[in-house]
Amino acid sequence: MPIRVNARWRPRLGTVLLVVLGLVLCLPIAGLFLFRFYANQLVQQTEESLLTQASVLSAVYAELYSEHSGVPARQTPSQVSFAPVFPSLSLGSDSILPPRQDARAMIESPEQIYAKIGPELSRIAQAAQVNTLVGYRLLDKNGNVIGGTAELAMSLAHVDEVARALYGKTTSVARVRVRPSPEPAVYWFSLGARVRVFVAVPVFVSDDLVGAVYLSRTPNHIFRFLYGERFNLAKAGLFILGSTALIGFVFWRFVTRPIKSLTRRTRVAAAGGGRWQAPDYLGTREIENLSQSFQTLTQRLETQQDMLRTYTAHVTHELKSPLTAIKGAAELLRDPAMTGIQRDRFLDNVDSDIARMDELLASMRDFTVAGQHAHPGTASLGQVAPDVRSGFPGLRILLQQQDVILPLSAEALKIVLTHMLENAEQSGADQVELTAAQDAAGVTIAVQDNGRGISTGNLAKVMTPFFTTRRQQGGTGMGLSIVKSVVEASGGQISVESNGTHTRFVIRFGHPTA
Repeated sequence: MPIRVNARWRPRLGTVLLVVLGLVLCLPIAGLFLFRFYANQLVQQTEESLLTQASVLSAVYAELYSEHSGVPARQTPSQVSFAPVFPSLSLGSDSILPPRQDARAMIESPEQIYAKIGPELSRIAQAAQVNTLVGYRLLDKNGNVIGGTAELAMSLAHVDEVARALYGKTTSVARVRVRPSPEPAVYWFSLGARVRVFVAVPVFVSDDLVGAVYLSRTPNHIFRFLYGERFNLAKAGLFILGSTALIGFVFWRFVTRPIKSLTRRTRVAAAGGGRWQAPDYLGTREIENLSQSFQTLTQRLETQQDMLRTYTAHVTHELKSPLTAIKGAAELLRDPAMTGIQRDRFLDNVDSDIARMDELLASMRDFTVAGQHAHPGTASLGQVAPDVRSGFPGLRILLQQQDVILPLSAEALKIVLTHMLENAEQSGADQVELTAAQDAAGVTIAVQDNGRGISTGNLAKVMTPFFTTRRQQGGTGMGLSIVKSVVEASGGQISVESNGTHTRFVIRFGHPTA
């Protein structure tokens, strides 16, 4: 039955990829919202342009007024007081005013002097409008339009910015633009396309306010620029689509596809479809490492499963003989005709079988615990030599390079050496040489004795659980199996060779980064 780790919803990798690619595609579209900030700059550029033109027109207006009235319009350089006017408009829902009110009929006619300068100002304004597209209105001191490009002989005195200019204050405002046709939906992204900028500048002659210059224009907007760059934008759009498709392909080729392949093969192996095999294509190094981890894990699980079957068969076989003997002895002990000597002999046999069972169970427990997990830490032969020598007074133990640091804890190293020295002693050895070495490939421990050696037929089986040639002497065949489990749990490998006069075990540990 499959195990469900958590019932929470989790997106598929393909879904996450589609979302990421969708966000990548949306980034250029989201950039349209930034146009609203750029539109503010365009409005200020328009305001600055209108202020510049209005200043020039106000100077021309003053010169013409002075020429026809005889009042000097210019001040001497020492009398000039510079007062620059900077653009100040900022687009916002609270700063955009309603559309400008329509012009009204004049309440009183302009003075005669305005009738003289009005046509000349109109001629200048109309000539300028051809290139600037600005709406020009030249007003007298009562707000009547005396010249310009529109609304001639009408009054704008009721318009707020005009009224301020007639009080001597330069004023700029942004008003909602009145369009003769419905506004295109795309203009929503640019406020500058939906407003019109109005600038009103007073005109002074010898400190007397004689009129005002009133200018208006729709600001430039980003869509005009985009239209001009439409071919380059189309190329950029194709590049973005191609880049997004390439990102999706690379992600699918190197991440999604290998992970799906790993998942599919794992499910097949878990359903009993055979041994787990790594896919032919693994994409990235990280996925290759993941595949190798899967393979190592499955091989270890298969090895443990095989070992469990063998282990169960051996346990059953090894315990069957003493249990049978104890059962037979128990039946015979019930015989009332049995003498005391016979009874004692049977009881001794029972004790011997029980002792063998205890030894078997202890060895099996040590074997099981030895392979469960590694023994972290380091030690050297010199550190454990005193304890090892005290346990084997009949062996002459020689140490070579005893200061080499080994990737085994002192406890694990003593377990390994104790079982190997027991094996050497049981094979008739009286001398064992322990050699540690370190090179570019890693660290090794060599254990060589001068015992009877191991026959060629038994070399491949000496580390198999329960294999022993001393069964009659009480051997359990678990010692070297425990050594192998401890070494492999610590990331090492063990091998053995024998020529009939000595036996040599070699334990190898590679570098962690190898």
